[in-house]
Amino acid sequence: MTVLPLEHSEKVLHTARKHWFIFVVEAFGIIILGFLPLALFLLPLEIQANLVYFLTSIWMLLLTVALARIWTDYYLDVWFVTNFRVLAIEQRGMFNRKISVFRFDQIQDVTIEIAGLIATLINFGTIRVQTASEDMFVMRGVAKPERLKERIMEEHHRVNVAPH
Repeated sequence: MTVLPLEHSEKVLHTARKHWFIFVVEAFGIIILGFLPLALFLLPLEIQANLVYFLTSIWMLLLTVALARIWTDYYLDVWFVTNFRVLAIEQRGMFNRKISVFRFDQIQDVTIEIAGLIATLINFGTIRVQTASEDMFVMRGVAKPERLKERIMEEHHRVNVAPH
């Protein structure tokens, strides 16, 4: 992972990532597809064994790449709350990353949405931060969204109340 571009005397106060359940759900389909080639070995087909092994190897390689992409997206999507600002890093594929930065005095509104029974039980949801420039920063599937919102609002209040 890249080194965070922190300013002088800036400290990371909170790190927010996606909930582990998001990765499990996304990876579950890939893992199920990994068992698909077993059906070829169970069927009474008159196919060359070498061809079946070759195609199975190609299939497993493609699934491994897909799983690596899911893991990369899961692991590298992160928000850092510092004492000056919020850095939102969104991985959009293997070699595509978007880094957004917004200062606490730009924040207009912070909302969280926890939708569904599973999200409520294991505590994950979506957080949206609206800034003065009408930009909307969104992180879906974030673990413990209330804690992230509280931390952002604490720093927002500290910056806005502090004498300038």
